[in-house]
Amino acid sequence: MKNRVKRFMTLFVSMMIFSVSLWGCGTAAGSGQTESDNQKADSGLNTEADQGTETGQDTRTKQDKPEKITIISTTDDVAYFEYVGKRFTELYDIDVEIINQSYDDTKTKITTSVTSGNMDIAYLDVVWPAEFAKNGMIISLDGYYTDEIKSNMLQGSLDQMSVNGSLYGLPFCNNGMFMFYNKTMLEQAGFDNPPETWDELMDMSRTMQEKGFCKYGIAWPGLQAEGSICNMTTMLYSFGGAWTDDSGNFTFNSDAGVAAAAFMRDSITDGWADPSSVSYSDRDILDAFLAGDTAFVTNWSYALGVANDPAQSKVAGQVDVCLVPGANGIRSAFVTGGGGLGILSTSKYPDYAWKYLELLAQHDVQAYACENYGIMPTLKSVFEDKDLQEQYEYLRLMYPQFAYPSSRPAVPNYSKWSNIVQVSLSSIIVGDADAKTGLDQAYEQVKDYLK
Repeated sequence: MKNRVKRFMTLFVSMMIFSVSLWGCGTAAGSGQTESDNQKADSGLNTEADQGTETGQDTRTKQDKPEKITIISTTDDVAYFEYVGKRFTELYDIDVEIINQSYDDTKTKITTSVTSGNMDIAYLDVVWPAEFAKNGMIISLDGYYTDEIKSNMLQGSLDQMSVNGSLYGLPFCNNGMFMFYNKTMLEQAGFDNPPETWDELMDMSRTMQEKGFCKYGIAWPGLQAEGSICNMTTMLYSFGGAWTDDSGNFTFNSDAGVAAAAFMRDSITDGWADPSSVSYSDRDILDAFLAGDTAFVTNWSYALGVANDPAQSKVAGQVDVCLVPGANGIRSAFVTGGGGLGILSTSKYPDYAWKYLELLAQHDVQAYACENYGIMPTLKSVFEDKDLQEQYEYLRLMYPQFAYPSSRPAVPNYSKWSNIVQVSLSSIIVGDADAKTGLDQAYEQVKDYLK
């Protein structure tokens, strides 16, 4: 699945009203490697890591030191991975080669390269780990992860790299669909705070419509596209539902799922949501917000920079961020995005591959990435860094939402699954099917996809 919004901050940084210099957070507290760590790396020994594929154990206890490790990357991330590669080479005297291509060609490149045994690390979109793990293409990283790394990593980022309770990737970039609102409209209508529930958002929308402050309260991405899956993830979980249960069965056609889908359709028929939602993508709903037609929008994080840029937005300076509303006793929920790196099962040097990955979990590395490459961090400590918050306000504004993460389901054949569910979601928004019928139809088609 293509989701290039993980690059949100490249655009965000160029448009933010904060004047910042490019990325010099290089006040590293050190490499994070102790003398014994480096001795262990030089010896090639790994006494801790379980080099398993999804089902097996690797019996290797010692690895020769390679001359280089090789990474399969998208073109978008090359500069960042080269920066980390220089640090890796300084630490271990091992070169790093980066094989890059467009995002669209990356999954095919990984699939065809894994059998060669000449590649070590691969980019992971957040919906790929399940498929790659099932096919034995990447190894479990459970034996490599330390409690220290996991405790500093956002749970939503870890969840997206997990399959059946095991971690198969290290998340290096982050994103999500946040709730943006026009604070000027709300103030003019007499509201002191943004809505905490979807019912409050509905009531505010109707009030602002009646007073002439906006045409509609909100718009939905009803177009048959991946954006509708992302939107439904937010709605489903914020209404108390889930894509699957703890036993791995699909549950999105539950009462909560039906209520979430019906809420969107009813908002259109009731007249307080934009009727053009039936043909909107997730970019189109942002355009309506930028034009001042709607008071609320859920969108990827780059939207904050665009919305507050006078060259692109009629509502520049009027936009703020709040928690996505909830329903049925749920405080909030939102769909997360981003990406990670995994270790290929045919790599001859998984121990050294991990040592590259663990550099991406260091505070100073992610802080540098935030400043220089516009990459949203996956580490709590970077979000909480007061110096960075002063330069990049989004860290402070968006961090609270990460307490309520929701992921798209870990489905091995995700693309096919997504296309089926997209059809049903679109039919509900358009009005060709009621919420229960539409979701039940999707369920019947995909119910065995996790078996």
